[in-house]
Amino acid sequence: MVGEITEKKLKNKRFCKTEEAIVKAILSAKDKLNLAQLIHLAHASRSTVYRHHGSINEIVPNYEKYLLRKCKTTLNHLIRIKNIRLEYLYERLMIFLLNNQQIIRLILKYGDSSFIEKLVIILKPKIIKTSKISNDEALILYNKEIAGLIELWVHAGFDEANIIPTVEKIMYLTNHVQTHLNPLAKFNRPKT
Repeated sequence: MVGEITEKKLKNKRFCKTEEAIVKAILSAKDKLNLAQLIHLAHASRSTVYRHHGSINEIVPNYEKYLLRKCKTTLNHLIRIKNIRLEYLYERLMIFLLNNQQIIRLILKYGDSSFIEKLVIILKPKIIKTSKISNDEALILYNKEIAGLIELWVHAGFDEANIIPTVEKIMYLTNHVQTHLNPLAKFNRPKT
């Protein structure tokens, strides 16, 4: 299917080489590229870009869908393990981001600003079970705070040495979610 990035396509060396060139070209540009500029910088033909993505405007959304699907598959497997700790899941999430950092940079530069939040939401079943968040508003605030901590780590350069300190901050927030976020969520609730 045109535009859909799959593991099968990524096993093709020629496909991967072209995709790496496209991503590198987009990231190297100061502003958003038009098709002619992308073709020139990526050394790809117009038909190749269309065959891979359908259009230039679909490149980032295609990668967003691919990474969300891949992360969900990876983490859902771990979430199902009964004794797995939330701390370990956050470490796995950050390692996932580290392993896909070039695409993450692309998405954060040109894609959905809430992409990291969408990744954190994948952990929702384990978050609810572990932190016992009592309402949806608190969960939304919690996701935003956690996504913010992870984005700080990402913007600091995906420093592998800072994964554990960042996860410790996340766990501190998680352990204190009822005392900090639940009352805040109630405070911010619009009055009827």
